[in-house]
Amino acid sequence: MKLKFVVAMAFTAFAAFTFTACDKANACSYSDSNNTLTCSEKTYNTVKMNGQVWMAENLERYDSDSSFCYGSNHENCKKYGRLYGFESANTICPDGWALPSQADFEKADMKSLNVLFGGYRYASNGKFADEGVSASFWTADAFDDARGVMVRIKTDAMSFEHYSKNIAASVRCVKK
Repeated sequence: MKLKFVVAMAFTAFAAFTFTACDKANACSYSDSNNTLTCSEKTYNTVKMNGQVWMAENLERYDSDSSFCYGSNHENCKKYGRLYGFESANTICPDGWALPSQADFEKADMKSLNVLFGGYRYASNGKFADEGVSASFWTADAFDDARGVMVRIKTDAMSFEHYSKNIAASVRCVKK
């Protein structure tokens, strides 16, 4: 009986620690005066524009289900941030932050967002494309059940396109 009690207490303590750690992993601290968002994985620069606060860097938060480093090279995660599938992109932003909509991107100044051409990852074959050519960001908007709206940015153009929700693209977050 005493052993069962000890095992039960150990399990309860482990579960409490695990769920608390998960909650804290999504919590970040925003500093308005420093224009930074400090999270467990790194401190991100932020920028204010058109009444919103944006991350001025791509998100680098690990998601075991749906995040990738360009070319499967961890150094590219440090350089470009991670690439996420649509569903993960819609839930990966820190508490109090959200994936921007197409309308948010339409109002944003891309120069202020420090856009890097980090490409994307195909879902069908796992290949990576467009490093150095374009930046691809998920918006919060779904086009239909299978496709989401992605922002594609090249040196001289920005477009909104519909892609499979399984493709992995970069994520920026905007303060709610």
